[in-house]
Amino acid sequence: MDTVLGGLRQSLRSLGRSPGFTLMCVLMLAVGIGASTALFSVVEGVLLRPLPYPRPGAARAR
Repeated sequence: MDTVLGGLRQSLRSLGRSPGFTLMCVLMLAVGIGASTALFSVVEGVLLRPLPYPRPGAARAR
């Protein structure tokens, strides 16, 4: 556990020394999370949610 905390402290210290790199990392994470959320919303709305037909098989029964 001490090794993990030491590595985390070292990472935070190095990110604090280079604010431009830190900003780019945060922006890239935000873009990635936003794109994943948007893509999941589209897939869920188009493919996973059933279509709003009351009886989908009734139109072919004629």
